[in-house]
Amino acid sequence: MRRGAQRGVAVVTAILVVAVAASTAAYMLSTQSATLNQTALVASRAQADLYAQAGLDWARGVLAEDARASATDTLAEGWAQPLVGLPVERAVVSGAIADLQSRYNLNNVVKDGRRSDADVQILTRLLESLGLDASLAVAVLDWVDADADLAGNGGAEDAYYLSLPRPHRAANRPMVQVEELYAVRGFDAKAVAKLRPFVTALPARAPVNANTASPEVLAAILPQLSRDEVRALADSRRARPFKDRADLKTRAAKAAPSTVDNDLDVKSDHFLVQVGVAQDDVQVATEALVARAAPGATPATAIIWRRPLY
Repeated sequence: MRRGAQRGVAVVTAILVVAVAASTAAYMLSTQSATLNQTALVASRAQADLYAQAGLDWARGVLAEDARASATDTLAEGWAQPLVGLPVERAVVSGAIADLQSRYNLNNVVKDGRRSDADVQILTRLLESLGLDASLAVAVLDWVDADADLAGNGGAEDAYYLSLPRPHRAANRPMVQVEELYAVRGFDAKAVAKLRPFVTALPARAPVNANTASPEVLAAILPQLSRDEVRALADSRRARPFKDRADLKTRAAKAAPSTVDNDLDVKSDHFLVQVGVAQDDVQVATEALVARAAPGATPATAIIWRRPLY
């Protein structure tokens, strides 16, 4: 009996040892597999990031070549055509270039360090045309200008922003990205969503490109023209883009010549480049503000900022 019991204990012990060894081996294999998968994902992510950078470089080259080839920028040119699903080894790369000077630059409300009444009026007209509160233009002005004085009803400086449940100060400097509007008095998600397709935030004072601007933006800049006249002017660009400011003045005869000279152009120097990369199980998307220099300058383009989309 004792020997049988001892054999039984030995068998159970052996089974337990085998079970523990098998469990340990399975755990080690699982850990090794997870580590290998993680390493593969890291490698794929790194490769995707390189493809995204290459996509940005490609877009910069396209914009530099366009500047050498043409004195105007229109939506019929090569840079405006999206890159859809380009296979590259194990990845698929897509991209698009958007003309940011087709939109109104919010930083234009300040000129040479001082309030620009003409630009505040442009922004006011744009807000009104979209059904938004016109006083939001003053709030933008107070956010951008360097002083701590209220610009008018609807404006706000530190005293207002510091009293909020999540206090912060007025920027008192040019906007870097349009998303700053979420922090400006009077703007909620609905207002930002309405305004965002028509505005931008550029580091330098920039005119609007009449060849690419929406009718809403053109109407805000050219109040002398009726809505129908603005729409007809915008439609005419498809067959005959504006060659220069003189051509624009001729075809928009009711517009004030000074408005065309100060607020409109037929070319652009600021573009938004978006690049997406799908490789294996990794997806990478990035966007960048690209500034284009004058023809012959070195470098031909520069990245002002870059950020991941996901």
